[in-house]
Amino acid sequence: MPLPGVSEVRFLADDNIKGSFPIGFPFHYYWYDVTQFWVGSNGYIGFTNGQISHPFPTIPSTSLPQNYLAIMTSDLIFDPGNNAKCWRWTNPTNDTLVVSYIDVPFWDPNAPGWVGSNTFQVILSAVDSSITYQYQTQSGAPTNLVNYSSVGIENNSGNIGLQHSYDILPPSSYAIKYYYPSNTTFSVSDASTSYNNNAETGGAFLSKNGAPFSMTTEVKNTGNQSLAPFNVFTRVVNAANAIQAQSNTTTGTLTPGQTQVITAASTFSPTTAATYRFITNTQLSGDATPSNDQKIQELVVVDTTQATIRLAFDNGVEAGLGGLSWQGGNGGAAVYFKPPFYPCKLTEMYAYIVDNPMFAGYSMVVYDDNGTAGAAGTKLDSVYMGPSIVAIASWNTTTLPTPLTINSGGVYVAWVMDGDGLTLGQNQLLPISNRTYEILGNAWADYRYRETEDLMINVGIEKVVSIGVEENEADNYFYDFYPNPASSLVAIDYVIPVDVEKLSYEIYDVQGRMIDRKELNQQFTNGKIVFNVENYNAGVYSCRIIMNNSSVTRRFTVTK
Repeated sequence: MPLPGVSEVRFLADDNIKGSFPIGFPFHYYWYDVTQFWVGSNGYIGFTNGQISHPFPTIPSTSLPQNYLAIMTSDLIFDPGNNAKCWRWTNPTNDTLVVSYIDVPFWDPNAPGWVGSNTFQVILSAVDSSITYQYQTQSGAPTNLVNYSSVGIENNSGNIGLQHSYDILPPSSYAIKYYYPSNTTFSVSDASTSYNNNAETGGAFLSKNGAPFSMTTEVKNTGNQSLAPFNVFTRVVNAANAIQAQSNTTTGTLTPGQTQVITAASTFSPTTAATYRFITNTQLSGDATPSNDQKIQELVVVDTTQATIRLAFDNGVEAGLGGLSWQGGNGGAAVYFKPPFYPCKLTEMYAYIVDNPMFAGYSMVVYDDNGTAGAAGTKLDSVYMGPSIVAIASWNTTTLPTPLTINSGGVYVAWVMDGDGLTLGQNQLLPISNRTYEILGNAWADYRYRETEDLMINVGIEKVVSIGVEENEADNYFYDFYPNPASSLVAIDYVIPVDVEKLSYEIYDVQGRMIDRKELNQQFTNGKIVFNVENYNAGVYSCRIIMNNSSVTRRFTVTK
C-alpha cells in the first residue's frame, strides 16, 4: 500500500508524457525557480512540456525540448501487460519531491513487446536545491544501441547542462547527486518569447475579410538579473516574407522570472486567403540565449465564401520520408482544428495515405476539446475506412454520415490504424502548426516532431445557413479569448453589425457555478471585453455573453 500522499502517474505508455503536476514548493534550478513538472515515460521529468524519444539527444542541446532531468532516459515502455509503475510524492513539509519508476522494461520489437526491468528515482530537495538520481535495479538493454541512453540535467535554453553519461546505462545500486553551488557570480541577462497568441503557439485559422487579428504575445525574463525595458518586435509576414502588419512595443522593467503579456498596437487584416507567419522577437541588448528570443505562429486565412471550406495546416506537399506508421498497427495521430467562425458544420475529414503494403484499414475519429485544459475529451463520431477503399499516394476523403455542429472551441481529428504498415503523410515545409499529436494504444502525447513537421490530416467545414430568428446570432460576432491561457487580464474582441440594446456576460467555473456577472455600458458596434482573472483559481472557465435575446459561450483557461 502506497505511503500517504503518494500518487500514481497514470496513463504512461510508449513514448508519451503526462502532467503537469505540482512540485509542492519552488525548486531552485539553475538561476530560476520551477513549480511544476511533467513525467516522461522514457525516464525523464521536464519542467516544461516536451516529449523525448529515440534517438535521445546529448546534453546540453539547443534543440527542443529543454529544461529537463534525464534520469535514465532510454526507450522504456509502460504497458497494461507489464508491471511498470510510476509514483510521485511530495513530503508533508513541502521541501522534497520524489518520482519513482518501478519495474519499467525497455521496448522490444519481439513479443511480448518489452525486455528487462529498471527501478530508479529522482529526488528534488528544497533544503539545498540538490538533485539526486538513485538506481535500485537495472537489467536488460534496448534493441537499438545507438543514441539509446542519456543521463544528465539541462537548463531552459539548452545552452547549459551537465552530461553524466551517454549510451551507458547506470548500474544497479548506484546514485548520482547534483549539488547547487554555495555561491555563484554567474550572471544571466536573458529575455525570451514564451508564446504567440496561445500557450502552444498553435496554428490558427482566420476568415478572409474577417475580424482583425490581434498580435498578442508573452515575453519573460528568463535570466537572473533585472532587465531594463527592451523592445519587442511583432509582425505578420506572407510567404514571400513581406510584412503585412508590424509593431514595436517597449516592455516594462522585468524582474527575474517575471512575464508580460503584450498586445501590439497594430493588427493584421486578413484580406487574402493564404498562409502567413506571426513572428515575435525580443530585442534585448546583450541577451545570453538568442535561441529563445523568437516564436513563430502559423496563420491560415481561408476563403469562407466556398461551399465547403477545407482547413489544412500542411500545404499538400508530402515529405517523401515514407510516412508515419507505428509498429504493431495499433497507433495513430491527430490534429487539432479550431474553425475561424461559428457556428459551422464539420462534414468531411481527409487523410493523405502514403502506402498500405499490408492492406490495412483505418478509422477517422472526432473528439471534442472538452477534456482537461482543452485536451481531447468526448468522442463525437468515428468512421471506418476499409482496406478496399484506401487509396495510396493520395488524399482519402471520409464523409461524416451526420455533420457535427461546432458552436465554440474546436475538435481533435484522429487517424487510427487498424493494421501494420499503413503510413500517413508528413509535411515539413514551414511554417509548422504545433497542433499535432501521436497516439500509441490509448495514450495521447504531443507529436515528437511537432515543431518540425505537420501531419497530413485535414477537415472540411460548412457554414450553418439557417439558424432561426436571433438563434445563436451572437456566435457570429464574438471571437476567441486571448491570451489563452491567461494569468492576469483576458480579453475578447467583437464586431456587431446590428443594433444592441443590452450586452452582459456571466462567468462559470468547471462545476457550472456562476462566479461573476456584469452588465456592460460601452460602445456595442465593435470593441473589446476585458476582465481580470488574477484572483481566479487555475482551471477552465466558461464565459456566457448575452446580446439582446441571443447568447454565446466561449472558454478560457487560467494558469498560475
